[in-house]
Amino acid sequence: WRLAVPLMFGFVINAVQTWINMFFVSRLGSDVIAALGVADQVNFVIFTLGSGFCIGTGIVVARRVGQDRLTQASVVATQAFSFMAVYSSILAVVLWFVLPYVLRSMQITGPVLVHAESYLLTLMFGFPASLLIFQANASVRSTGNTVFPMIVLIAVAVTNIILDPILIYGMFGIPAMGIRGAAIATVIAEWIGIAISATSLFRGSQNLKLYGLTLRFDWSLIASIYKLGVPASMQGFSVSLGRVLLIALANQFGTAAVAAYTIGARIDVLIFMPIWAAGIAIETMVSQNIGAGRTDRVKAFRMTVIRQLGGVILALAITVFFAAPVLASFFSDDPAVAPIAVTYLRIASFGYLFFVVGQTATRSLSGAGHSMRSMMIISGVLFGVQLPLAYLLALGTSLQVTGIFVAVTSSYLILAAVGTMAMRGDSWMMKRV
Repeated sequence: WRLAVPLMFGFVINAVQTWINMFFVSRLGSDVIAALGVADQVNFVIFTLGSGFCIGTGIVVARRVGQDRLTQASVVATQAFSFMAVYSSILAVVLWFVLPYVLRSMQITGPVLVHAESYLLTLMFGFPASLLIFQANASVRSTGNTVFPMIVLIAVAVTNIILDPILIYGMFGIPAMGIRGAAIATVIAEWIGIAISATSLFRGSQNLKLYGLTLRFDWSLIASIYKLGVPASMQGFSVSLGRVLLIALANQFGTAAVAAYTIGARIDVLIFMPIWAAGIAIETMVSQNIGAGRTDRVKAFRMTVIRQLGGVILALAITVFFAAPVLASFFSDDPAVAPIAVTYLRIASFGYLFFVVGQTATRSLSGAGHSMRSMMIISGVLFGVQLPLAYLLALGTSLQVTGIFVAVTSSYLILAAVGTMAMRGDSWMMKRV
């Protein structure tokens, strides 16, 4: 919990930021809510094109720290940060031209398309900063320092929250820019965040030191990080692509269904924040303890997290189930949107505990160097269970959009079962990285 609590706090602040962002944007109408939902899911997909490399870096850095090779850990972090600076900049330019075609391929039309395109293209100006923050935080977290990444996330969130109403509605002589203003606020906040992070790392203030930026890459090191990171990217890409396909499916039932799904997914994010924080802590602890030869601690640590976190998530699940009408009305009073969002939240709450078990299992496997196995489990559950079941229930039964919600919750149960089975025995802890 020394690792998880600062992460959890930083993630919760980040989730509150997204809630407040949604609150401000929701006052612009259901079309804008739906556009934000579509844009966010597409943004999640493109973020995975770089986030896996960051996760791979974290695994290698944590293993070097566990081996007490701190200088080598800093070399790894420097190479990875420099590579990400180049890669993310090139990717942002490419995405600027590609994203409009992606949105049209999802059959998004009308005002929703206009708003989503404006939001996404503006976000591309901050895309390199977003990935570099993730890269820096992954490296620092892997040394056992989760407080500094929390500070960076809080700085980004607070800046975004302050700028949102100013740029969305127009204040202090600044014209109202609507959903594009929300994107500009995010871009400014992200560049401030990476400025704070990079300055501290170049000074060597966070258990790790970046030795400047370089274009002289150690390609064998980059390849080893890439080998660990690709499965993580594919895993994240699969999850994000699944969300996009679910949004496209919900779109067949109208803008209200998309807006309701967006609201429900935003509330899910807040519930999942402590789970993701615990997962990252587990991944770091598994990697460090295997590097130090203390495999005896690994499974015990995971079970402790499940027991303690499970109680918190159970309480949150009960709260979401009974408070669903209040939560839905906070974001929308549209009589066509709120009832669907309530249905989503009540169904989703039954899957939260299973998500804890599945997430801790896959993160343990990733921390041990089995990123490919973790990716195959998550992608298999997604494309083998969640999506087929969602399309079957939504289009083949009277459940319609409710079928999507049932499929998502059911997939968490399958993830928990498969993830737990994959951790049987001790051989999975013996891989060299």
